[in-house]
Amino acid sequence: MASLIQRVLYRRRHNFTAQDAAKIARPATSFPSPNFKDNVKYLAYGSNLSAETFLGKRGIKPLSQVNVRVPSLALTFDLAGVPYKEPRFANVRARETGDQELIGVVYEVTPNDYRTILLTEGGYSVIKVPCIPLTPVEGIETFEANTLIIPPKLTRQYHDGVPSLRYLNLLLHGANEHGLPEEYQDYLAKTGYYDASTKRQKSGAVAVLVTALPVILFLFAFRAILSDKEGKAPEWFNTLQRYCFARIWALYDHLWKPLFGDGENDKHNVKQKEEILKIARGTSVTDELLGEIEEVTAVNVPDGPSRY
Repeated sequence: MASLIQRVLYRRRHNFTAQDAAKIARPATSFPSPNFKDNVKYLAYGSNLSAETFLGKRGIKPLSQVNVRVPSLALTFDLAGVPYKEPRFANVRARETGDQELIGVVYEVTPNDYRTILLTEGGYSVIKVPCIPLTPVEGIETFEANTLIIPPKLTRQYHDGVPSLRYLNLLLHGANEHGLPEEYQDYLAKTGYYDASTKRQKSGAVAVLVTALPVILFLFAFRAILSDKEGKAPEWFNTLQRYCFARIWALYDHLWKPLFGDGENDKHNVKQKEEILKIARGTSVTDELLGEIEEVTAVNVPDGPSRY
């Protein structure tokens, strides 16, 4: 079932193995490639740091890549997913005084692969940001790259929340695969993760799956069918998607949370990143499906009196 849905969503599938985590650090050529000006520079900061996601699920092999810092942006976990299971995903916002600057990886990809990224990332907006290589690159002190963002007004920014253990695990393994600075890996780990630790919260997770999973599967399939070659779905479908997730979070705010307790910010603190890195990444079929929610929730809920 999971495999079928992934094929519908992604339209291509790479047979990911453990060795691929190492392969993604060995792109086709060193940065920059000979055709640097003609290719697309894509900045990854979330799940696309991981070979499991970028190479395994999206089937994309970068032409070249470089670790960068992005002084203008900061990482945030304000993109709402599904309460009790996948409460938050990574997003970026304008950096303010005292914020940790964003660190990520710029992949140089073909225009065709870039279209695949847009298709599988749902409804993020694209912005261009200046990036500075962490390791000096001859002739390039700074350059612009495309990255994806959900504007603050479309996020759950007024409610505290943390990612799931599965998602934080994915980000940390990706950061480790690319050798991002140790202090940044520690920063990611200290985000902590949501833990449905009580019987009430676990019951809430079941309620969410029974109610929301059929809707999510519908959105998976029809976004892939309706999206154009640039990865864009019709606006009426985006409106429908926003409406569906608005109703999921309205149910949480007004019914599930009073009945089952906190489903987004019951934080399990992490003192060292090794606590996450040592956790195996094997998941159930349900977890594998829920792991794709990030793409569906990328077109998030609109402003409204009962939200965020």
